[in-house]
Amino acid sequence: DLQSKIDPYLRPLYDALYQIMGADSFIKNSEKGLIEVAPLAYMRGRTLDNAFIILDEAQNTTPAQMKMFL
Repeated sequence: DLQSKIDPYLRPLYDALYQIMGADSFIKNSEKGLIEVAPLAYMRGRTLDNAFIILDEAQNTTPAQMKMFL
């Protein structure tokens, strides 16, 4: 499954979110669909209305990826 493949790379992000909002709160909000963690490669073609988006490791994106993200 996709989540199990990307989880090791997202550990620093999860650690920061756990510290900010608490692990239980993060997990509950993820299960409700209020928080979504997804690789940049899977964002193409999506429209996210009324959302806050964090692009972690943005310095590693290509100009084309950054344009797509914006």
